[in-house]
Amino acid sequence: MLRTRVITALVMLAILYVATAWLSPFHFALFVSAVLLVAVFEWAGLMGLTQNLQKISYLLVFSTVMILSAWLLGLSPSAVTLNRNTALLLCGTGILFWLFAFSLLKAYPDNRDRWAGLGKTAVIGFLTLLPTWCALIQLKYLEPRGYLVLALIGLVSIVDIGAYFVGRQWGRAKLAPNLSPQKSWAGFWGGMTSCLLLSLLLLFPLHYMVMPLDGLTVVALVAMGLVVAVFSVVGDLFESMLKRSQGLKDSGRSLPGHGGVLDRIDSLTAAAPVFVFFLMILIDDLTWQ
Repeated sequence: MLRTRVITALVMLAILYVATAWLSPFHFALFVSAVLLVAVFEWAGLMGLTQNLQKISYLLVFSTVMILSAWLLGLSPSAVTLNRNTALLLCGTGILFWLFAFSLLKAYPDNRDRWAGLGKTAVIGFLTLLPTWCALIQLKYLEPRGYLVLALIGLVSIVDIGAYFVGRQWGRAKLAPNLSPQKSWAGFWGGMTSCLLLSLLLLFPLHYMVMPLDGLTVVALVAMGLVVAVFSVVGDLFESMLKRSQGLKDSGRSLPGHGGVLDRIDSLTAAAPVFVFFLMILIDDLTWQ
């Protein structure tokens, strides 16, 4: 099992690097769209749909909305930038949803009627996955070499890594025992600290390769990194809540040893809209030298 998990992880990292660093922004958008549609199919399972025809129907509706969103963003092979206002609107919508999701997590398990049900979970799928799709594509268009995409994935990953090792050593007080018994407060702070250190490290290339950063912007960007860390934990816990509601251990079986695509991007779904929204607000000119 461990060998399968490691091999799958290495393959995923290789594919991610090639897609992020080598593909053009438009072809990267196609890659992200394909991955997200697999996640959408898995989301249909979290909604309680069991027949493939039902899942495909939801997938087709989502694809239609995705195509409309791509048109509003101005996504095309010849585009060099995306519509800023549309990107901010989609990412901002995602942020508002995740703030609401935090309240749902706090009240779990006594609030099932507020979020459970086919219709509600179907809408939540759009509010969760569509802003993620937009955010990742926007990052690639902001910096075509993929540095920003890799920075975001690095921040989200370091939260999980720090939480795992610190929680394994000192994790006694549980963070959310009803949702994820293995998560601890020690792990949470370990993840936050790891993300803080990486955020500080990433400021150096940003300062020297993009634009000089004043003290206020540095503080704002570090704070943004910490907010991204918090939201990544919320995204992880939220998917755990949905899986528990359906009695599922994993969202799917598309990634041997890792479950489904949703199991790998649950933290990213909440972190990506936050990262992109505030990055676009804080730094207007992202021209890399």
